[in-house]
Amino acid sequence: MKHFFATCYLLLATRLHSATRYSLLATRSQKGFTIFELIIFAGILTLIVVAFITILVSITRVHVRQSAAAEVNQQSQFVLQTVQYYVEQSSLIELDGNAATSTLKLRMAATSSDPLYIYASAGVLYLKETDSGTPVALTSSKVTVSNISFTKREHARASDSVSVSFTIAYNTVNAQERFSETLNTAVARVNAATFDSNLIPSSTALYDVGVTSQIWRSVNNIIYFSGANVGVGVSNPGQTLEVNGGVRLNTTTSKPTCDADQRGTFWVTQASGGVKDSVEVCAKSAADSYAWRTIY
Repeated sequence: MKHFFATCYLLLATRLHSATRYSLLATRSQKGFTIFELIIFAGILTLIVVAFITILVSITRVHVRQSAAAEVNQQSQFVLQTVQYYVEQSSLIELDGNAATSTLKLRMAATSSDPLYIYASAGVLYLKETDSGTPVALTSSKVTVSNISFTKREHARASDSVSVSFTIAYNTVNAQERFSETLNTAVARVNAATFDSNLIPSSTALYDVGVTSQIWRSVNNIIYFSGANVGVGVSNPGQTLEVNGGVRLNTTTSKPTCDADQRGTFWVTQASGGVKDSVEVCAKSAADSYAWRTIY
């Protein structure tokens, strides 16, 4: 019996100890966190959130700017390649030398694309083939083109070239996406001047064929030039005009009045059947009067 009561006492003491410990834990659990612990937790959480937001914003800015830069670089390279291709293939750069202009005009060998224009309008770069052709946009609405300039550079004994300068910017109002670059390059024409139509100046009495220091050698290897001398069928003419063969005066129109402007003119009058032709020259007499003098 003694052992039985001892055993019961131990079991009851153990139960009381466990109940007391559970009560203390429950009481502490019901109290929750203190204000100081909550402030510390909120501060740490705020720092973590701010750090993550800062990293996210930085990554987003870098991505946005890289996208804008990639778009600008891609379209600017396409523009440069297009200008280079058409300048190299052109027969003539029809611009005034060393004068900057906003429109590039090229003469092309094919009539289907002659003349060819490259110009900017409302921030878009266009290419137009022939005067009546439809403009084709070379840049999209994602970018804007400004400050475009074409300058023809003339080189003695070499093909002309074109200096190209323009600014291309990403088209956005967001300050984080703004990106632009200015490009400068020069392209030389590589093709010889060939035309499938008439060679006509764009303005009356403003252009010359050749200059004094750089004369043409020949035209179709028929008309030759040597200094101020011209030869027809003569490669090295020794006179102002030298002809290899006969010179024919075929004047079937009405004979003009002989005056100071016609002085020195030879005229052949073709007569009807049974009547000989006459050859005359407009000359001045000793009395300073002008008249047609018959020499045959």
